[in-house]
Amino acid sequence: MKKITVIGGGSTYTPELMEGLIAHSKTIGIEEVYLLDVPESDKFQCVVELSERMLEHANAPFRIRHGFDSKAALSEADFIIQQYRPRFLEGRINDETIPLKYDLIGQETTGVGGFSCALRALPIVQKYVEQVQQYANKNAWIINFTNPSGLISEFVINTLGFERFAGLCNVPINIVQEIAEDIKCDRNDVFLKYYGLNHMTWIEEVFVKGLNVTDKALSDAFKPENIPDAANFEQFAEEMKMIFNPYLRYYYTTREMLEEELEAKKTKGTRGEQVREIEKELIRKYKDETLNEKPEELTKRGGSMYSTAAVELLRDLCSSKKNNHIVNVRNNGAVKNLDDDYVLEINTTVSENSIRPVCIGDVNPSARGLIHTIKQFERLTIQAHTEQSRKKAKEALIIHPLGPGLDVVDTLLDDILAVNSKYFSLK
Repeated sequence: MKKITVIGGGSTYTPELMEGLIAHSKTIGIEEVYLLDVPESDKFQCVVELSERMLEHANAPFRIRHGFDSKAALSEADFIIQQYRPRFLEGRINDETIPLKYDLIGQETTGVGGFSCALRALPIVQKYVEQVQQYANKNAWIINFTNPSGLISEFVINTLGFERFAGLCNVPINIVQEIAEDIKCDRNDVFLKYYGLNHMTWIEEVFVKGLNVTDKALSDAFKPENIPDAANFEQFAEEMKMIFNPYLRYYYTTREMLEEELEAKKTKGTRGEQVREIEKELIRKYKDETLNEKPEELTKRGGSMYSTAAVELLRDLCSSKKNNHIVNVRNNGAVKNLDDDYVLEINTTVSENSIRPVCIGDVNPSARGLIHTIKQFERLTIQAHTEQSRKKAKEALIIHPLGPGLDVVDTLLDDILAVNSKYFSLK
């Protein structure tokens, strides 16, 4: 029987996760789900109470425990799901708004925003990894949704040396689902030549039951109507004969994305500010004592198929069957023309407590070039954390394609350090 610990159990996403855990509880063999959070969380109690009502309503065969004690939460845990947001939504809003002052993209996982988000997250991630090693079962897996997921995966696997770690994102499973719907097949029959870094990935080929259906998928998937005002983006994808992760818009149409963000800031706020209002509504909904299932309003929060991605990964780690999952793991030769030690978002075979990358050969040279650059940005950001080095932080910002120039980098860094002084410092 399995114990699953959710770090960040007070997240408004927890009912989504709980729905999946309830549905697959018998397959996974869940005995206990422990929701762990921090006392500063103002959402925790009502999220716990809704989760308990969901459990009772479904007559699920496991129990929920909750609290602030990480030793109790992690003791004998088999799976640890990370879904916390360091400094809550206020941190995200700062990550989005500070870059906009300098006419730079403001986004929580990419560029300047992803940089400051990472430096807040890394000390907390390191603390929890050490506690997992101390208290959890020796074969415990950490499944990570905390942003920026790719950089955190690089840090845990290559810097901390903890390899039973999988960085997870809901974007890949949604892409697979959309392709399956477009070409009218089952999602589990789809295999993609998919590669890159989290929120920066490409798809070169599409297979259904081993048959190459790339041309059909390219003609059906991700047309301009699927992504507003993205005609140039889609035209470039067609020229490249590839399907692009939507987050590549930040790199390929930077000016247009910046204009969108600046306009949104004026009219409806940054995405973080919008999410703050959505969460207020969700919490009011969660407090309704008659509610005993995931509310439809949660779809406005984003994170479609988040529960599906997480719970199916747990299910397959507990099964002898071999299934494909796209997760962030070390390359280990799967992509031939990228370094073996790069942590990439790639196809893996999951079965019997193991995650093994699937060999897909070489990748497109233009994608390879961008991957190299952003991987070095990740590693410089990690060095800035481990060495508390302002110099490394400045280098990381300068080499990022969405970062500042030398004329503003120091002032920008001062702004980031000022609002995050309680969470990290650089010398």
